[in-house]
Amino acid sequence: MTINQDMRERFRTLTPGKLSGLKGITDATGRFKVLALDQSNSFKKAIKAMKQRTGQPAEASYEEILGTKLEMVSTLAPFATAVLLDVNFGLRQSLNTGALPKGIGLIGRLEASRDAGLPGEVEPGWSVAAIKRMGCSAVKLLVYLDVEDQAGTKAQMDFVKRTRDACATEDILLMVEELSYPRAGEDKKSPAYVARRPKNIVEACRLIGPHCDVLKLEFPADMRSESASAVEQKLRELNDAAIRPWVLLSAGEKFDLFVQQVELAMKSGSSGTMAGRAIFNEYFDQDTPAARHQFLETTGLGRMKKLSDLVERHAMPWMQRAAVTPKELAAAVAPDWYRAGQAIAAAAETHGAY
Repeated sequence: MTINQDMRERFRTLTPGKLSGLKGITDATGRFKVLALDQSNSFKKAIKAMKQRTGQPAEASYEEILGTKLEMVSTLAPFATAVLLDVNFGLRQSLNTGALPKGIGLIGRLEASRDAGLPGEVEPGWSVAAIKRMGCSAVKLLVYLDVEDQAGTKAQMDFVKRTRDACATEDILLMVEELSYPRAGEDKKSPAYVARRPKNIVEACRLIGPHCDVLKLEFPADMRSESASAVEQKLRELNDAAIRPWVLLSAGEKFDLFVQQVELAMKSGSSGTMAGRAIFNEYFDQDTPAARHQFLETTGLGRMKKLSDLVERHAMPWMQRAAVTPKELAAAVAPDWYRAGQAIAAAAETHGAY
């Protein structure tokens, strides 16, 4: 990997809030093992389908969604470095109920759930400042991007930049997730979308990278149809484009395929995983509460352990990715660092940034 000097300097002089955030969501070596449970609409649909299958046709209730998420947090989080949750069904609730195990980092989702293609927006009544006040280690922002749609891309990048500025004001780590999506008349198997998607992922990565601290990226190839050499080439291209530490998202893939993606991505330079549905999808296929809990205790935990092992063996620690050392981080702290921070805060307040 060619060392990116801008990235190296950024992480060498990382602010204390962002550095604390990184330490709070990685393991002792600086690798990411994040359990993603911030889904809203997919949980509603899955629980509704489960109820219909078992003869209880009805919409998913708040209590059912919340109970499901808290069960997953308490069962699976001990094998993660952090959990990503939404404000609607789990973020504060995981704290108040004690479901979140001690020592596991907490990442707050900022955006409202919206369909792909619509401009992103913050969950109403929610903010970066509120996520920081909760004690979260990081903010996660999702943006759907079709880089050939210039107007849509500009709107989404404006959203990213506003969030970047708010995270800088609050001194909290920012993780940005990109997702590609089919256009009108296409689906995820449409040849035009399949052909366009890898380039879209790489270009989205280039656009987002300068405005965040950690990238959450899709796997840029199709392992079912492409040769091993083609897959490896696309991973190299993505890794070169990523000017930040990056984690691989599961995007709802079947676990057996996701495991293969993880190993290849880690060997190509990724610093870890942020996975959700690949771990727990079949939970909703079980017909009783006991069977669902047994699934989490057996298959779910087995999958968490498998991913943890792959990350520990192959992922690139964020310090290595950023080409910085603990000694350099220590040397970056001047004796009067806190005075400089006071001056910056005062200047920001004078100009209305606070």
